[in-house]
Amino acid sequence: MPLELHEETANLVGVVTVDEVEQLVGWLRSVKRPKVALRRCNHLHTGALQALLLFKPKISSAPNDAFLAAQVLPLLTTSSGLASRQGREPHDDRDARR
Repeated sequence: MPLELHEETANLVGVVTVDEVEQLVGWLRSVKRPKVALRRCNHLHTGALQALLLFKPKISSAPNDAFLAAQVLPLLTTSSGLASRQGREPHDDRDARR
């Protein structure tokens, strides 16, 4: 099973497809301080990646997969994105109306 969901931690295992995105989002919404282990993940659907980028859980273990480790992990472990540096949501157009 691609998602092993526990009280505060989730293990993403093998191929995480679009079919798991809704369950992952529900879990991320319900957990106060989620931690996600990617060690055994070797494919992450873009919907799952978007959920992780949105909820920003702590990544408790890096993926063994070379592509995920090199290209995806840095996106998930950066401490501040553009929206948080600016202090607003990414699609907020308040400045454009001024």
